[in-house]
Amino acid sequence: MASLQSLTADVDRVIAYFNARTLDLPDGFFARKTQFVINGAPFETLLGQSPNDPLILMLARGPAGFRFTIKALQHAIPDAKVERGEITSGPQSLAVQLWLSGALRGTAETVNTVVAVTLRLAAAGHVEIAEATVEPAVLDKIRHARLLA
Repeated sequence: MASLQSLTADVDRVIAYFNARTLDLPDGFFARKTQFVINGAPFETLLGQSPNDPLILMLARGPAGFRFTIKALQHAIPDAKVERGEITSGPQSLAVQLWLSGALRGTAETVNTVVAVTLRLAAAGHVEIAEATVEPAVLDKIRHARLLA
């Protein structure tokens, strides 16, 4: 498994890429089947189709799932910025506090919220499951802003 120092560096690179509006990722950070979970719901279950549909799994998992999610978030909050707080490690996991800020599309209402992220790591060192928890009212506002042109 990768060291805490190298995992922290990878998390910092992901944040820097996000803030620079690039969809790059550190090599090997996510595997093809990495699952993303938002407030307890696997991302593929939120797409309105069968969560076992191969196309849905292709869109919702791994680097493609990360990019699909990030593009939706950046559409909802065009000037979104992320800052990292404390990182704590456990056996096979990493917990990261992130601060998400920016103005919502269509309303210009400011979002400034903490997103708790837990990265569950595979023995090979890549992220197997990325779980994000955000206040439900904020998540609803982001979902609404994402639908605006």
